[in-house]
Amino acid sequence: MRSFFTKPKPFLDAPRRDWQFAVFAWLLRHCGGYPKFLDTTLVLPIEAHFPDRGLSGHAAVAALFRRVRDHAGMADWPCMVEPEPADGRELTANSSRIPVITYKNGELAAMPMVGAFAHELARMLVETFEEPPPGGAPLHEPAIDLAAVFIGFGVFMANSTVEATRYDLNEGEFVHALAMFCQLRKIPPEDVAPHLNPHLRKYLRLAARDLAQHEADFQKLRSVFSVAPDVAEHTLPTR
Repeated sequence: MRSFFTKPKPFLDAPRRDWQFAVFAWLLRHCGGYPKFLDTTLVLPIEAHFPDRGLSGHAAVAALFRRVRDHAGMADWPCMVEPEPADGRELTANSSRIPVITYKNGELAAMPMVGAFAHELARMLVETFEEPPPGGAPLHEPAIDLAAVFIGFGVFMANSTVEATRYDLNEGEFVHALAMFCQLRKIPPEDVAPHLNPHLRKYLRLAARDLAQHEADFQKLRSVFSVAPDVAEHTLPTR
């Protein structure tokens, strides 16, 4: 007789799921622990999170970048945004050693741009850690992808994955990480789904259903405390 209580089919295979749990624990250890994570905003493409209106060109991009940096909890980190030089040369503010995040002129779609800015800020954050990510150097770039979700930008990362082919995680892996974020923050997935691309909403539902079986792993994450100075102390040099 078929059981009505069959276990949900795993959304990710065990190695990739376990790696995401390990990376979340790694990020928690270096970003203030679970108590501080509870203050992390799940950033959404809504006016309350991006209220700037009436701007165009670089002014609009700079305002968008400031919002992303603020939501990431990195408002005090010295960095700036500039368009890529037309000749393709690397742009750096050498006189002040302030990191410069660049964007391509003409690529002003907000969703992928927010994802790109969040990704570069996540890179800056991860580069302050002395401990390598789970899996070591070969998984450094995927760990940065996951860090962008961890700092609150999972919706933007998942929605822009197809357009931003430079990411190492695929759509399903980003949505799974977003479902983990929601589970940790106790945010109902149905509150998030309307902000995802339509075909990703089913992914979120399935990932959340699968992750509900791993409450013991989430309890371990909720017991993680910081083993490093507060993130706010990881400021970059200004001179």
